[in-house]
Amino acid sequence: MQSSWLRLQSHPDPALRRLWNVMQVAVLGMPLNILLGGVTILVCSLMVWRRRANVMVQTFVNQGLLLLGSWMVIIALFAQRRDYSLPGLFNFLPFFVVFVAQARLIRTQQQMRRLAWLLLLPMVPVAIMGLGQLFLRWRFHWQVLNFGDSDGILLDWALVRFGRPAGRMSSLFYYATILASYLTMTFTIGLGLWIDAWREKHRWIRKVGLGAIVLLNAVALFLTNSRNAWGIALAVVVAYSVYIGWRFIAWITLVVVAAVVGSAYGPASPVQEGLRTIVPRMIWARINDDLFLNRPPASLRVNQWKFAWDLVCQRPLTGWGLRNFTPLYKDATQFYIGHPHNLPLMLSAEMGVPATLIFYSLIGWIVYRGVVWLRKAEGRDRFTMFIYVLTFMACTVFSLFDVTLFDARVNVMGWLVLAAIWGWGRRWRIPMKR
Repeated sequence: MQSSWLRLQSHPDPALRRLWNVMQVAVLGMPLNILLGGVTILVCSLMVWRRRANVMVQTFVNQGLLLLGSWMVIIALFAQRRDYSLPGLFNFLPFFVVFVAQARLIRTQQQMRRLAWLLLLPMVPVAIMGLGQLFLRWRFHWQVLNFGDSDGILLDWALVRFGRPAGRMSSLFYYATILASYLTMTFTIGLGLWIDAWREKHRWIRKVGLGAIVLLNAVALFLTNSRNAWGIALAVVVAYSVYIGWRFIAWITLVVVAAVVGSAYGPASPVQEGLRTIVPRMIWARINDDLFLNRPPASLRVNQWKFAWDLVCQRPLTGWGLRNFTPLYKDATQFYIGHPHNLPLMLSAEMGVPATLIFYSLIGWIVYRGVVWLRKAEGRDRFTMFIYVLTFMACTVFSLFDVTLFDARVNVMGWLVLAAIWGWGRRWRIPMKR
């Protein structure tokens, strides 16, 4: 890596330069310390609001988020269980603030590329600790500057031996699927940066270094044992292959997918038996759930989705309140589950169909504009925007089968990626004040 990457990047607006410097450090440390990194990002965002609020409130997306946030507060106040719904606001409102501010702070392609590196690099220690957790039996809970039973402010690392659940890498994250969501985004970013390094003919040390990082990311992602992450990672490989014209890689990937699906779901036949001798059992048995037989019916996604849909039908306009799915599901099934493993269904059940449609319409508009700007851009700028759009799409698809926004690290990453798309795309429409 060139020495320039070891220095803080300057911001084109002198009034925001110091905030961008602090943001770079905060983003780099966030996956390892969300309390310190996340709070710093929020404070920086509030400072951007203080300096540029008069400009930021002029866009309809930001106005829409302001109205949506106000409506969510009203819904929370009249929820079935306010002790769940009011804390649930903190999974959304602070991140709206971060998104709007960072879309103003991130204005150039150089910033987008720097942000991509800052999001990727912390994955390395996260993956290494995950490998130690599984194969070296690492186990610890390190806290620095904690009070009583609180989390450590300067440091709070909890590593569970063999992962959570056992046998699946979770590293510093609470659960394997949360780590899988994080690694899906970093894999998409890392693979894009590696391809960019080859296309731009960078020095070999950067190409090799990025290749090693992507390989480590892929291994860690595989060891999370997340079917969702596996499928999305393969789709990302196909998307990049098609975009840059390496269609033979796309075809190879599709053949691999066909072999895995055939070994997992194909009819009993010599063909299936042959495929199962090629595809490891830990893959095909995980795909068709043979590894986890006799699971409680309430733990199955299809039953959670059905229950969430019933809640939507009962209160389609206002929902039951944020985070209310959990107590309602427990009362009905005597089984605790934190969410219904589908974000659109969860939001529809908890804050109503109209609010959910507004939420996804605003995000959908940003992604649509990102695609439009991508097609207008040229060369390296175009590929950088493609990396960001693809990363956010991977995050979105993951949310259709799991809900990981309750982890602030994953939540912040998603909103930062979306903010970068919106901020760079609007750079010529909002003049900078100097």
